Amino acid sequence: MNNSNQWTVAAYPILTIYCVIVTLAPLLFLLVTAVSTADPLTGEVIRYDLSNFHEVFYDSYYLVQIGYTLCLVAGITVVTLMLAVPLTFIIANLKKGPRSVWVVILLASLALSEVLTAFAWQLLLSHSSGIPGWLSYISVAASENSWWPSFPAMFVVLVYFSLPIALILLLPAIRRLDRSLEESAYLMGFSKTTVFFLIVVPSLRGPIFQTGMLTFLLNIGGFVISQQLGRPSDWMFAVFIADFMRTFNIPFAVALSFCLLISVLICLASVHLTFRVRTNEGR
Repeated sequence: MNNSNQWTVAAYPILTIYCVIVTLAPLLFLLVTAVSTADPLTGEVIRYDLSNFHEVFYDSYYLVQIGYTLCLVAGITVVTLMLAVPLTFIIANLKKGPRSVWVVILLASLALSEVLTAFAWQLLLSHSSGIPGWLSYISVAASENSWWPSFPAMFVVLVYFSLPIALILLLPAIRRLDRSLEESAYLMGFSKTTVFFLIVVPSLRGPIFQTGMLTFLLNIGGFVISQQLGRPSDWMFAVFIADFMRTFNIPFAVALSFCLLISVLICLASVHLTFRVRTNEGR
């Protein structure tokens, strides 16, 4: 057995212990919390049962909200990828200087937290200091209301928050593309649009899928932008979990979190299997 195999075998126990500490132990602790029922006066656990999960499934409201959140985040992911792929392709084809400037701008935007992003967009979409007031001042729009809270405002800001991350993830993959395929297509008379959709996008199926998965996971647990820029009817499921945490109903909040986690895992597994099947069929 060579040295590389010895290091690989020796790393297995370390990786196993790491996975147990980082993943399984917190999930086990949360599961114990989810199946516990505490005394509202003393906070002591009085029994362990599935009453919290029963309450989640007894009222279809929570299941509807989980479905709404999954559909919303899926829509955000699709729109983000539709914007990120062509924008990243344009940035990747720039010269080294301008491309470096764009990369620095994207990295700087990642430094903004979700709270700062939501606050900045609240100012930008308010009538007193933002775009609606400017349009009203120049008589382009007569509305005297702010553009938030609303579903479009929440959706746009969530896409805005996700876009730099998608651009950063896609940029290395696009830079590694074989340019000879594009050049051959240009010599055959294909337009830039045709080359982009028939050659570039299919060549990036793997990176696009991976970026989409990460974007989906990034937004599924977000609640600041949803709560600050959306109406109560627009809120994502994480907002309800945070509300129950604030009211000290922690076991029920953890039960809601587990239901959301299971739903996300089912969705990701289904999408991953579908992607693998289509990839194997395309070979």
